[in-house]
Amino acid sequence: MKVGFAAFYESIGRVDLTENHKDEKPISISGKQVRETLLKGEEVDPRIMRPSTSHILSDAMRAK
Repeated sequence: MKVGFAAFYESIGRVDLTENHKDEKPISISGKQVRETLLKGEEVDPRIMRPSTSHILSDAMRAK
C-alpha cells in the first residue's frame, strides 16, 4: 500500500496529497506550533484542524 503526505492547498480549498501539487507550497504548521497553540487554549488554523478537534485536544492537554 502506498501512503503519501497530505496538506492543505489554497488552490483547491482542501487537503490533498502533496504528490499531486509538486509546484505549489501547502499551508502547513509544525507539530510544535500545534502543541503551543492548543496549550494556550486557542484554535489551530481551521485549514489544518477542525475547530471541534482543536477544542477537544486543547481541553485534554490543559487538564494534564
